[in-house]
Amino acid sequence: MENQDGAQDTRGVWASWSNVMDALHVEDMDTAYVEVLSSGDDLLLVKLMERSGPIVDQLSNEIIDEVMHFLAQYLVEQNLFNLFLSWIQQLLQLADLVMENGPNILGIPTEIKNKLLLNLNEASLAMDTPEDWKG
Repeated sequence: MENQDGAQDTRGVWASWSNVMDALHVEDMDTAYVEVLSSGDDLLLVKLMERSGPIVDQLSNEIIDEVMHFLAQYLVEQNLFNLFLSWIQQLLQLADLVMENGPNILGIPTEIKNKLLLNLNEASLAMDTPEDWKG
């Protein structure tokens, strides 16, 4: 995983991260995520997701859509699975909201939902189960 441009200038990365930290300091989560998403740097997005924790309920639908697209794309990466799973778990906890307001309340396109499910299944098949597991 690398930034989409392949070689983003280090000063640009630090400037983006500084803007992100400023937004986090004033609890402006959308601005923090917009900054990272506009940078095109996947590693910065992972770092922000780790720092903020799952905050699906605090982001606009547009940002949720972008983050879920990223999750769907990289869900099969074993080193990111636990981080991403915490975000997916929060989505599932919002199930009552979905039941009351319909499946499109969060604004996640069907294509991304399908990719999330497909990659979640693929990631679970690739995981090693403990020898004493009785599932």
